[in-house]
Amino acid sequence: MAFLFKNGEQLYTEGLDMIGRRDFSGAKKKFTDATQKGYTNDGLAQVYIGILDVGANRSSLGCYKTLRNALGDLKINSFKFGLTDIDVTDLIAETELDIKEIEANNLPDSLYKEKSAALIACAGEFMARIGEKNLKFDEIFKGTTAATGNREALILQAEGYYVLGEGSVSEDPKMASEYMQMSYNFRRQLGDSGDQELKLAQDYARSARCWICGRPANGEGIHFQPMRSTIAPVFAKETEGDIVKPISEDVRSIYVCVPCYTAISNRSDDISRVYYERAMAEVHAIEARLEAEIASVRFSASMHR
Repeated sequence: MAFLFKNGEQLYTEGLDMIGRRDFSGAKKKFTDATQKGYTNDGLAQVYIGILDVGANRSSLGCYKTLRNALGDLKINSFKFGLTDIDVTDLIAETELDIKEIEANNLPDSLYKEKSAALIACAGEFMARIGEKNLKFDEIFKGTTAATGNREALILQAEGYYVLGEGSVSEDPKMASEYMQMSYNFRRQLGDSGDQELKLAQDYARSARCWICGRPANGEGIHFQPMRSTIAPVFAKETEGDIVKPISEDVRSIYVCVPCYTAISNRSDDISRVYYERAMAEVHAIEARLEAEIASVRFSASMHR
């Protein structure tokens, strides 16, 4: 039972050893036990606990804020986390920026302008404060040095313009398309395909004229919808000179603006509901007749016993 008499410094040393072996849960327990016995190594034990908590809860504002406070109490400029060299000033910057990034992402989509602005502003700070230096949390917990401040800035800019594009498409599809194009460009700089952003940029920029009411609309899938239809050559020929066409290029669909589309859809639902209710009434009537016939047969059978 000698372990019961270990002092705080011994527990702290065991915690460091467990970090080296990547036993993070065990390390946190050792550091916690050390602090409970009054040994903090000038606050470094609380910093280790804070880093380990962040690693286990990468989206927790509380964990980042607790770590930031612990880092602010340190009297040293650097320390090691396992084999990773940590500059205190750099880790403070990364922690503060992660807090801002989480706060920006936590904004509701209804505040898309504010959310986009916060993400893009955070991107600027990642470039200015961290730049080409690698992000320490990714190095520690993911084992990669590829994540840098500049790379995170590109990710945040892509996200920021994506949010702005999605939020503004209902009011200004053409501008939303430009925002999606910008998001796509940042994705490409990251080495991603950006297929989703490119498709949305193209859809938002696409224009059509409603086959039914003739109203022009921008933004496929948002303000107008393609509907499969049989389009005779005579009708297709009538649209050849139109700049904004009411039919698809493959001449298999007509374009319908959302007001007409929803009106048709709602009317179809109403008609379907009437037929459904009528059919269910007939089913219930048949069930009632069958039950009555079954009861009659049972009664007749009982009378002949």
